[in-house]
Amino acid sequence: MKDFILGTNFKKAYLSSLIALFYFLTLSSSAVAEERLSYNQCIELTKKNNVEIMAAEAGVQASQYQTEGTRGSYYPQISGNLSYSKTGPSNSFGNTISGDVYSGSIGATQNIFNGFADMARVNQYEAQVQLAKASLVTTKAKVSFDLKSAIANFLFAKEIEKAAQGFLKRREDNLKMVELRYASGRENKGSLLLAQAYLKQAKADLLRSLHSKETSQTDLKKVLGISEILDSENQQIEMTDEIPLVPPPVQEPDFKKLVLATPDRQQFQAQVDVSSAVLESSKSGFYPTLNLTGSVGKTDNTFFPNQDRWSIGAQLTWPLFGGGKDYYLVKSSTSNLYAAKSKLTNAEQQSLSALKKAFTGFLESVEDFKVSEAFLLAAKSRAEIAQAKYNNGLLTFDEWDIIENDLISKTKVYIQARRDRIISESNWEQTRGVGVIQ
Repeated sequence: MKDFILGTNFKKAYLSSLIALFYFLTLSSSAVAEERLSYNQCIELTKKNNVEIMAAEAGVQASQYQTEGTRGSYYPQISGNLSYSKTGPSNSFGNTISGDVYSGSIGATQNIFNGFADMARVNQYEAQVQLAKASLVTTKAKVSFDLKSAIANFLFAKEIEKAAQGFLKRREDNLKMVELRYASGRENKGSLLLAQAYLKQAKADLLRSLHSKETSQTDLKKVLGISEILDSENQQIEMTDEIPLVPPPVQEPDFKKLVLATPDRQQFQAQVDVSSAVLESSKSGFYPTLNLTGSVGKTDNTFFPNQDRWSIGAQLTWPLFGGGKDYYLVKSSTSNLYAAKSKLTNAEQQSLSALKKAFTGFLESVEDFKVSEAFLLAAKSRAEIAQAKYNNGLLTFDEWDIIENDLISKTKVYIQARRDRIISESNWEQTRGVGVIQ
């Protein structure tokens, strides 16, 4: 019997040494370069470095540049020309006309009317700007959700690691208690083997929590814009504070009003504006175009030419028949506009449903967190009483085991409920198109 217990103790000490060594190496590697960040610092770092936000901002700038470029059609188009030609020896009348001809001119063309095509194109690109801005808001809301979720998961992993260390110490103490009772003949072998299995499980849970912490830190670095590939020092992140919990609204919000403000709805509305502008542009093929042209220059057979020349004119063009191209272009644009409006209606309905689900999920997560906190408080109290009773022989191992496992389970549920509450709050913000990233 003693040999069995000694063998068990040796295995236990060996496994504990491995866990301690792994944990020490983890702490040592993180001590190489540790970056301590507050929650607000994480927000500012994300605004500065997150690649998704930078890409969305670049998209807005590109759309704005396109709009300004399209407005250029309102202004005169000025160009310069410098040419040289050499004529042949004679014409059809036998007169010799040969030599070099140089000419230089500056010309301008001003469009007076082109069937509202320029105005429609400007409206189209202005709608594209609004589409890009709505996409930027959506991206910021998503990144805000990603940031709070990544921090919540990282803090969750740290809490689980801390709890796993406490569970490991508790399982070790419990095993010692069971061993003493087994050695004195007051406990059976099955209870001893189960206590040993619980200790192994606690060590595995600690190892799993360490891996989870490393993975969650990688996810957090991604959102913060910190590249682990370029991180030669293996920089580790440590949070200095918690995510502040935002209380839910006292009254149910006006969901219909919120729908109109969601970036998803604004994106589809901008797409309707784009399709409407494309339709107006396609109708320009049925209207005439009027252009004024003028040029001044010089021409001569020597360089630089000295003989003045100028011209001024107007050109009116009215398309009579284009093979039905313009007609079918209008029909196609009309169908696209109808499709865009239908998608807008569908998006509004989906946004309304998503808002209600996100709001109820947020409220439920708040209540679940309160419930888990109450259960944990009760489980701690019961575990303290049960441990004292078992040690004094007033409680059976099976009864004590149920209470011990309940404490561990309620602790994990509480930590997870806090994380889920933050994630549900973040999801409610993202669905509305808001967040900590502005």
